[in-house]
Amino acid sequence: MRSASSALGALALIALGACAPAHAASPPPHAAPPPQAAKPAPARTFPAPPGLDARPLIVSAAAAPKHISFVGQMVSIRSGQTRSSAVVSKIEHRAPDETRRTYLTPRDMYGQFVISRGAMSWNVDPVRKRVVVTENKAAIDPVAVVDDIAMVDGNYRAVRTASDVVADRKVDVVDLVSRYTGERVMRLWIDTQTHVVLGKEAYHSDGSLAWRMRYDDIRYTDGIPAAIFTGTAPAGFQTVQGRSYHRPQMLPGAVPDAGFKPITPRYLPDGFALIGADVSQVKGVRNLHLIYSDGIRTLSLFETATDRAIDFTGMKAQRTRFEDHDAQYVHDGPTTLLAWREHGLAFALVGDLELKELTQIATSVIPD
Repeated sequence: MRSASSALGALALIALGACAPAHAASPPPHAAPPPQAAKPAPARTFPAPPGLDARPLIVSAAAAPKHISFVGQMVSIRSGQTRSSAVVSKIEHRAPDETRRTYLTPRDMYGQFVISRGAMSWNVDPVRKRVVVTENKAAIDPVAVVDDIAMVDGNYRAVRTASDVVADRKVDVVDLVSRYTGERVMRLWIDTQTHVVLGKEAYHSDGSLAWRMRYDDIRYTDGIPAAIFTGTAPAGFQTVQGRSYHRPQMLPGAVPDAGFKPITPRYLPDGFALIGADVSQVKGVRNLHLIYSDGIRTLSLFETATDRAIDFTGMKAQRTRFEDHDAQYVHDGPTTLLAWREHGLAFALVGDLELKELTQIATSVIPD
């Protein structure tokens, strides 16, 4: 599990194209152009203490799945405000880049599995008899360590803090600490012999647990049959084309054509940069999805040219306000969704960030 934005874990929260007619009047037009977001002061950076630099361990952990094959059982837990949810999966990984994740619990996910090969993934749902095919370099990957080693180097320092035992394997415990705030954002448990990551925890800005994953059993083996990683749909299953993300080199020309001029944030939290963009069409509505990351955390910005409101059915949406905008937000475990309308567009920000941070980003989404 990744922190989601990874954004893609947050896609369970929202289908921006699944809109419903608005029941409330649209916000009044601006009497004057919205004020420019204040330019943040230069952030303070925190140097690594001498002798504790664990960067070589992070580099080795990122490379380990490329040459180590294994079978294991993983437990993933998302901590919410009122409850936590747990998922148990069987992970079969065949180096260098084939992984099959089969869900064992909860009951409503039992039997579903996801096959990933490089940037491609096949999500197989036996109940619905369909296979969703996705091309996405920012996909949730149970064996991935971080989104981008270079970004992590620039935004975090790695500190070895302890030794431990996970799944009967000796591990090094490594904390990833923000160079901007000095706060621990993630903790890794890295097999001292193979360098495979056997456990991960991510934290909120206040230090509380956002999510964790850990193997309770693992076996290293090269004897995994290639046949279990086939992307061919079983007989009688419908194949559905999912999203296909691209890495734009510059804005706005490299962003896929959404049929409207995209508006991008003038402010992002320290270290975040654009890593992907996608345009999809749901129920006749074109949606632009921009993905930002700092190497660990991920943030999604959805934009849609529609006069219809986001359908919050089944979500416990709450109202908020920033500047002169009425907005709604939803918390789902560590993930927050913030939605509002302006400039003839509907916007939604989704990420493992606090509402205060999302509101600061939303305030900076103003046209040139």
